[in-house]
This record gives sequence, C-alpha cells and structure tokens, in this order.
Amino acid sequence: MEKQQKTHQVFDSFQMKKFLRKLLLMQCIFALSMNTALAEELSDYVFWKDPQIAQLEELTWKLVDSVQNMQSKISSVAISNISYGDTLTGSFRKVATARLQQALTSQKKLLVSVCEACSQIRTDISGSFLKISRGIADDKYRREIAKELNVKGFLDIALFTSQGQLSISLNAYEAKDGEIVYSKIVTGSPPKSGSYIHAFYGKMTVPITYTSSSAGKTTVVHQTRVLGGEKMVRLADDWSLTGGGSFLSDDNSNLTEKYDKAITGFLIDGTIGYDIFNFGGDQVAVGLIAGLGMMTVTPFSSPSYFKTGFTVSVAEQLTLSFHFLSMITTDESATASSAQIVSIGWKFSGNEFKF
Repeated sequence: MEKQQKTHQVFDSFQMKKFLRKLLLMQCIFALSMNTALAEELSDYVFWKDPQIAQLEELTWKLVDSVQNMQSKISSVAISNISYGDTLTGSFRKVATARLQQALTSQKKLLVSVCEACSQIRTDISGSFLKISRGIADDKYRREIAKELNVKGFLDIALFTSQGQLSISLNAYEAKDGEIVYSKIVTGSPPKSGSYIHAFYGKMTVPITYTSSSAGKTTVVHQTRVLGGEKMVRLADDWSLTGGGSFLSDDNSNLTEKYDKAITGFLIDGTIGYDIFNFGGDQVAVGLIAGLGMMTVTPFSSPSYFKTGFTVSVAEQLTLSFHFLSMITTDESATASSAQIVSIGWKFSGNEFKF
C-alpha cells in the first residue's frame, strides 16, 4: 500500500512538472506572438508610411524655406486657399492641410496666418438677385479681409500628383491689386518600392581543394550556373530585408581541370541590405548586403555560409550583383572555403501583371 502511494506521488510529481513545462512553453509562445503583433503594429506606423505622406514630410520643409524667401517681396501673408488634385484622398487632404498650416504659421521669418473667412460661403442680396460666392471673389473683399487680418497679401497653395510624384505649388499675391509677387513649385521624390520579387541569373565560381589518387592534393576553380529568386521587403527608405533561394547547375564542360563530381543543388539564404548612396535622381542605387545561408550540395555536406557583397540597381528594376560566400563548414574530402557569384537580375513590383 505504501509502495503504491509513493508510485502515485512520483507520477503526480512527474505530471505536475510536465504541466508546468507546457504552461511555461505556452507563456513563451504567447509573449512571442504579442511581441510580433506589437512589432507589426509599430512597423505599420513607422516603416510602412503612405507614399504621399512620406513625400509631404519631405516637401513641407522645402515649402517653409520658399515661404521664408518671400520676405523680400512681401512682409505678411494669410493662407487663403489649399487645393488638391483629384487623385488625392480625403484623409490625405486633412493631414496635409493641418501639416502645412502648422509648419507655415510656426516659422518666424515671415508672418503667416490662416484666413478662415476665405473658405466660407457668403450670400449677398442685390435687388432681386441672390449672389452666392466663396473665397476671395473680388478686389474689394480681398482688401477688406487683408485689413481685418492685418496682412499685406495672400498665399494660395495647390497639391497634385503625377505618376506617384507629389508636387506643391504656391503663389503669393498682394492684397492691394492682386499682383503675384512670388511663385514656386517644389517636387518630391517618389518613394522606393515597398516590396518586390527579384529574379536573377549568374555564375558561381568555387575554388575546390581535394585529394586525387593521381595528382594528390589539387585545387581547381569550379563553375556553376545560378538561377534564383528572392522576396524583398523594405524596412525603411534605405534598409531592406530579403529571403530567397537559387538553383545550382554544373557548368564545367569547357574546363580542362575540374572536380569530378557535379556541383548541383540549392542556395537558401536571408540577407539585410542597405543603400549606401543614390545618384542620377535616385535612378541608380548602390547597396551592401550581408546575411547567412545554406548550400545544399552533397559533395560539400551541405555547408552553411556567410554572405556579403554589393548590388547596383538601375531604375529599381535592372540589377547587377557581386556576392561573396564564406563557407562556415565543408566536408573534409573536398573543401571549399569560399565562393563568388556574379549575376544580373530584374525586379518585379507586381504592377507589371495588372491589367
């Protein structure tokens, strides 16, 4: 009887430990999922900006500089109108109106105010006619409002887009006679693609050191064709995360000295990239990449590797790449300490397949 009780106690203790382990595992999974969800929310807020909002932030300060340069032309203005192109959404218009008014009225070099009356609808009865007007309809009203606001002129702002590129135009004119004294257009840079599929083709060279029965220890430069694809997600304007794979096909028909086994298999890796500089109006970008991967090649016992290199991207479509692979582990009978890949590729954003 006593032996059965001890057995039950041991069993209960074992079950309790097992339950606690499962509970701890569930807590870890729950915490990880919560952190992932929070990271996704933060990513939505920080990184995945609306392309138009991102350009608006860039252009706002250019617009402020332009308004400050008006000081030699006119001493004070009131924002009479902010108009928008048809393609700009209502939510963007609300954000843009608040952002521009706040930025322009808070700068110190030029007195800028907001003319609320300029956007109101007015009705006047003249004899038997009802006249409905909005904005600054005539010279008399313009001078009256300017006197009431104590400004020398007014500022008209217009926002419009063309092929994803946001532009802002402004015109400042005097209250006295309506003459335009300053005019300026500032244009933003379209944001880089948020994600794309990158297809590429190239050649990998691998210096292989092995021991043969006839020549002893020998090193040959082996060649392999590379055909692959990868998915890129942009984390910020210059940072990106990429994951993908490629197929290796042996290409040694023209070599007099070659390794007798075919180097075929797959490369699977993930990298993080950074665009170090852009030129040509952001049409050409040069970026660095670094990451880890695995080569599923039987003669090398499927080694893992560290990957680095650079990529030249033209118009965010054509790519020219040079990548260096440093093997972390290889088989003792045939060692390959490194490999180099030169490739050409094309980026697909997904819009190419929309009709």
